[in-house]
Amino acid sequence: MANCSYGIPGFLLACHIFSVPATAALASKPVPTVRYDRVQGTVSRVNPDSALVVVRLLDGSTQRLRIASNAYLHPLKGLDERSRRPEPKGIPAFASGTRIAASGLVYSDRPELVAKEVTFFDHAVDKPIFEDPDWWSSQARELADFWIKTQFGPGDPVDPTAYRTNITKAGTKRPESVNLQETDTISRLIYGLSSTYILNGNPRVLEAARQLVRYQRERFRIESADGTQVYWLHALRDGRPVLASLFADDAGTIPLYEQIYCLAGLTQYYRATGDTVILADIEKTIRFMDEHYWDGTPKDPMQRGYFSHLDPGTLQVVESGPNGLRKNWNSVGDHLPAYLENLYLGTRDPKHLKRLVELADLIVEHFPDKGSPFVNERFDARWNPDHGYAWQQNRGVVGHNLKIAWCLTRLHGLAPHDRYLRTARKCADLMEVYGQDVRRGGWYDVIEREPDPVTGRYELVWHDRKAWWQQEQGILAYYVLYGTVHDPAYLASARAGSGFYNLAFPDHDDGDIFFDCQSDGTPYLLGDRADKGSHSKSGYHNMELTYFAHLYTNLLVNRRPVALHFRPGAEAAGTRFQVQPIAFPKGSVRLASVSIGGRPWRNFDSDRLSVMLPDWKVPEPVVVTLVPR
Repeated sequence: MANCSYGIPGFLLACHIFSVPATAALASKPVPTVRYDRVQGTVSRVNPDSALVVVRLLDGSTQRLRIASNAYLHPLKGLDERSRRPEPKGIPAFASGTRIAASGLVYSDRPELVAKEVTFFDHAVDKPIFEDPDWWSSQARELADFWIKTQFGPGDPVDPTAYRTNITKAGTKRPESVNLQETDTISRLIYGLSSTYILNGNPRVLEAARQLVRYQRERFRIESADGTQVYWLHALRDGRPVLASLFADDAGTIPLYEQIYCLAGLTQYYRATGDTVILADIEKTIRFMDEHYWDGTPKDPMQRGYFSHLDPGTLQVVESGPNGLRKNWNSVGDHLPAYLENLYLGTRDPKHLKRLVELADLIVEHFPDKGSPFVNERFDARWNPDHGYAWQQNRGVVGHNLKIAWCLTRLHGLAPHDRYLRTARKCADLMEVYGQDVRRGGWYDVIEREPDPVTGRYELVWHDRKAWWQQEQGILAYYVLYGTVHDPAYLASARAGSGFYNLAFPDHDDGDIFFDCQSDGTPYLLGDRADKGSHSKSGYHNMELTYFAHLYTNLLVNRRPVALHFRPGAEAAGTRFQVQPIAFPKGSVRLASVSIGGRPWRNFDSDRLSVMLPDWKVPEPVVVTLVPR
């Protein structure tokens, strides 16, 4: 009883009598481990009495959910909804066939997920919230507002000299790199702002794009002595010109992909305005790229293509180092989505279609690999695959596989050919198996191109994260494939990716979109992955997604009309103005009506999606309505 000397003996003894058996009982029962997870699927079975729900995942497997008594149940929230009051729903609200995402806890002793939060993706069966008529255009407005306020402040006029490449999560300019202005990130923002204007017609958004276009031309443009070619600085740093790239992979060179993306914004601004001065710069830049990067010497057309880097001193193809005499996805493939397809749609110049076809043929010929589900991405001058490059080695970037599927399907709408659609479908089908997260939706990042010799798996290289731009490629690839061949599996993948993206990536606190999320949708906010603006991220992929998804979901999936806004200038008077915004499956969309200055205008070509503008002295806004056939 020595242990009872500091209290009432009877009380302490009673504690011993009851605590020893209870402790022994607890010690004999194993304590399960627990992890957080999220699943996405369609409701297949509900048991209201036991709070159990079974969802069917993308691959046909099922997952049991137990809806916790303290679970938060709510519909998907848009980027423009800063907060939404809880809308509790009973278990019977889980209608069979509706899409949901559930996040919560998985204990090691039970296979079910204890759902602490459930997000409803559908208004009703087969009616996703993220396919509402204005879902994507509303998101575009929010994104444009974030970038205009972040870069230029809330007032007018827009001052383009205030632009900075590196932006923190909160939307402030990163102090250690406050004076860096990269040309291709300016251009990417011009693309996003111009696209948002076409969707929504906000004059301030177009004015911000116009000021950035002027700044890019005045401060970053280099014209050849004979005036026939143009190329672009890498950046201004502290107001001083920087020609060679500062980015690690490309340091000391002029990488072609930067020149390509310097055209992305200019081309979309040209589409919105028809500005012929901008068109001249675009054509001169293409002339520069063809003169210095294009490998036109082989007699066999399938051995040609664009080299990836130039020496900044000689403007010759670099002949040393890892980028010397190399061709890659960025140097060959990125022309198609960044500017070339868009330029052809705006000009209908056959030389641009010819180059589109040449590049697509090279992609079909060299990129797919019969021995791997992932395409080859890097090559030497004679198109031998390079599996020893720096970080990439023998690894596949899932987003590039998805982008090939997206781009070739788009080109099939302009220049139909079985080889384009066949290759696009093969890439898409393989990524449904090897690149897609069938449990949660969305697509992974970098995966080994060859299976592990021990496990037989195609293993993730560094992590299980998902990047915002790769989700864009997947969502759009599967939507346009569905609109082209009407395979419901493609629509299911597009919707699963869209659900994951819209739930995980929008930053409802500070605005814009996260760079990376972990596989369960938790934002990854370490290092530069927390930043909203960087060498790799601007107002491009996020606003490109809103632009294409608005058009695809309305015109191709749900067969609804779309109104688009253009602002051609005085020099366009009396000319034919092209208003087809993107490549659609052939014959799927027509031009139904046009208004100029708010008044109906009947001089347009419904099938060719073009408008004969009046011989005006004072230009006016042009609004067109596209409808599905």
